[in-house]
Amino acid sequence: MSTANSITIDGKAGEKVTLPKAVFGVKGRPALVAQAVRTHLSNQRSASAKTKTRAEVSKTTAKMYRQKGTGRARHGSYAAPIFVGGGIAFGPDGRQNHKMSLPKSMGRLALLAALNQKAEAKQVFVLTDVNKIKKTSDVKGLSGRKLVVLATDQVKTGVYLRNLDRVNVRIASQINAYHIFSHPTIYFTPEALSELNKKYV
Repeated sequence: MSTANSITIDGKAGEKVTLPKAVFGVKGRPALVAQAVRTHLSNQRSASAKTKTRAEVSKTTAKMYRQKGTGRARHGSYAAPIFVGGGIAFGPDGRQNHKMSLPKSMGRLALLAALNQKAEAKQVFVLTDVNKIKKTSDVKGLSGRKLVVLATDQVKTGVYLRNLDRVNVRIASQINAYHIFSHPTIYFTPEALSELNKKYV
């Protein structure tokens, strides 16, 4: 059974906490986790890249040189893709669809597998006393690249945590495998752990 060190908002170490087995005791294939991360990143993409075709580039329509007698291949347009400054053949047109889908059951298993790996690597901590936070200066010691996972009814507390440098705040019901692996350390509140346990038990 996985355990995690607890820490107060003052940065003081507390007792070890037993992590719920239903959430942190599930192993999954690395390929599934990779697929979940790839799906999340792909769905964040926007089709903003666009190149001009030979019909859209601004080039003279005059014939390059006479049709016959030069010994060279016949050409009639400076906008042809084979010439520098010409149009692009088969380039992106701004209408690409990068959306991918993942069955809920697979996304769920990928998240639990990611949490299991983080717990085994001792990169999961339990953040206590978060309900005592009244201002950002109360938790300045938490600054650094980390993810803080709160319960649904702790949204107001997240406002103070978001002001910290490189601290990302998520609600327990909104995390996925990408959020877990994109942060070196994960901090859960006891309430968030309880919420996750109820969801996946």
